[in-house]
Amino acid sequence: MSLHATTTVEASADVSLRVPRGGSADLTSGVADVLAAVGAVTEVAVDRVTSVRPAYTDIRVDADVTVVLDLPDDADQRQAVATLLCDGFGITDVNEVERVDPV
Repeated sequence: MSLHATTTVEASADVSLRVPRGGSADLTSGVADVLAAVGAVTEVAVDRVTSVRPAYTDIRVDADVTVVLDLPDDADQRQAVATLLCDGFGITDVNEVERVDPV
């Protein structure tokens, strides 16, 4: 077992993701649910939904979000945020990481 030092950060990003139909009370909470399922994410705030494209089984959404997550200490923070978020199921792209601030 190896231990890695981490830093908790708050990051604002523009993300593209797929929200399952019927999985949440509304679209904003659906976006938050998809992001909250990412292992490194501890808090999610959906600042605004910027684009909605309904599909047969899901809704494709672009949104501006703020997340709190743990990053490896030695990582390029913006790249690490993008990589960790893109590893989440349903997240198709991190279009831009606008800011990363230590918590």
